[in-house]
Amino acid sequence: MNKKYFILMACMLCSCTLGPDYKRPDTVSDKQINAALSVSADINGRIDPDWHKAFGDKRLNVLIRMALADSPNVKIAVEKLRQARLNLEIQGVQYYPTVDLAGEYTKLKPSKNTSYAFKESYYQAGLDVSWELDIWGAGRRATESARALAEAAAADLDNVRITLKAEVINNYISLRLAQEQLRLLRKTLNLQKKITLLATEKAESGLISQSDLRQIQYSEETIKSRIPDLKTAVNTYRNNLTLLAGKLPEQLNTLLEESSENIIRDSFRYDLSALYLIPAQTVRNRPDVRQAEQNLIAQNALIGKATADLFPNVSFSGLFGFQADHLPKLPNHKSGTFSLTPGITLPLIHWGALLNQVKMEKSATRQATLVYQNTVLNAVGEIKNAMISVSEQIAKNQTTRNALEKMRDISALTLAQYDSGLISLSETLSIFQNLLTARTNLAQGNSAVYQAVVSFYKALGY
Repeated sequence: MNKKYFILMACMLCSCTLGPDYKRPDTVSDKQINAALSVSADINGRIDPDWHKAFGDKRLNVLIRMALADSPNVKIAVEKLRQARLNLEIQGVQYYPTVDLAGEYTKLKPSKNTSYAFKESYYQAGLDVSWELDIWGAGRRATESARALAEAAAADLDNVRITLKAEVINNYISLRLAQEQLRLLRKTLNLQKKITLLATEKAESGLISQSDLRQIQYSEETIKSRIPDLKTAVNTYRNNLTLLAGKLPEQLNTLLEESSENIIRDSFRYDLSALYLIPAQTVRNRPDVRQAEQNLIAQNALIGKATADLFPNVSFSGLFGFQADHLPKLPNHKSGTFSLTPGITLPLIHWGALLNQVKMEKSATRQATLVYQNTVLNAVGEIKNAMISVSEQIAKNQTTRNALEKMRDISALTLAQYDSGLISLSETLSIFQNLLTARTNLAQGNSAVYQAVVSFYKALGY
């Protein structure tokens, strides 16, 4: 009966886990989040992680796949996750019994004033066993912390992938915008050169003044001066994309060369109702929010680990093997020996260090709670701002498109008036410059819509 009672008590002690169990902070509730984003808690929709394919650009899709596979930043995050999982496996067996194969030779010179059980030299070999009982749950809390850190590393990997994907798309959109602006500028420059040639002939014939001619020449040089900056921008974005894909500059020039299917020439038709079809748990599932919560869980577990250090520590050690004064006798069954050493350590005088460690872990947990709260608030703010940006950019883009249509009508009428001699060449030139500006504004507006959509899905954590 006593033996059974002892085993039961040992099991109860080993199941004890000190410290607070984790409970998610309620500083920002799901109800408050849904209200802030104007979404319903009943929505259980699914966001397509490949939302970028709706852009319909095959080259962009290739770049994203390449970057996610070859980017050093992704590979670094993968290695961090691998290390965190290995650390979890290490922590999970810290309080298991350990067995080492040990062998030694001892040479003794006993004191003449003591009796010694052994001869002056002997050999020893066997299994060295040790076990520290996890009575107060220090090992379980350490494992809990390591498990949360592994989950945090997984969230960090997701965050790196999402950030990389957004950077690739934004740089690709910027590249296509710069290429489209360069195309429009060169097209306008060709027209400007024809106008300058015509104006030069008229100035020689006395039909226009030298002042008008200089103004037209000035306009041509002004257009030329804008080309180098756009060429620089094209090369910069091209190199950025190459590096993001884990390649050296110039290696992806064929993929990134100017294309007749430039997506910037058309605005992205986005369904605004999708802004309010956000699943209720989207904010909690954002990688940075998940990472902050897992860091909080890991830190909370350390309170229990520090608390366990205030209580007695029980351990067992032992040797099971052979011992003999001559090496040939060592494997003999008569040389068999064993030792068993139970031990208990009770913290006594640590000058407040152990108590302060508990206080420090509690303070660090409160800090991690505030970090989690702040991360949730930032996530909600980013999503809300992205929702507004998409709506406003689409509205602005439609206005810019309407303005371009009006400018095209004006330019057609102006050309007819100029042919009839009703307006001057300089006035005609001014109208065509305004047409270039309107076309450039539309390209920029199309780019802004694409990038607003990118920011929205990045804010959602996709």
